[in-house]
Amino acid sequence: MIDYMKFDVMLYDDVIATVDLKPDGSDRPYVKNYIEGFNKQFSPNPEGYITKEEIEKWLKWRVFPETRVNADELLHELGLNSYNRWAIVRKTHGVMADDEIWLRFNGETLQHRDVTLRKYLYYPE
Repeated sequence: MIDYMKFDVMLYDDVIATVDLKPDGSDRPYVKNYIEGFNKQFSPNPEGYITKEEIEKWLKWRVFPETRVNADELLHELGLNSYNRWAIVRKTHGVMADDEIWLRFNGETLQHRDVTLRKYLYYPE
């Protein structure tokens, strides 16, 4: 079973952070970063609680903008009726065309090869 409340932030197939949106005993998300000084680090602190606003700000960079010209077509392809960042991230794993960062939810065994949009660049046959 996939747990969408916990996920790893991945760089290719390496875990660079873990996130628990609802840790035991708290309603504040908890993040542990495994890298330092990297421009895609999940949060500025190595480990600790973060705000829901920080999560939302980070997720904003993992989805297409609501104002994108073909946003309705993309939502339709994802099987969504309305624009919701979290629903989009659950479907797309936060994969963007211009970087190698993505999210793997607890219970998944996916690898970068399974989610990348530009498979031909990273995994030529």
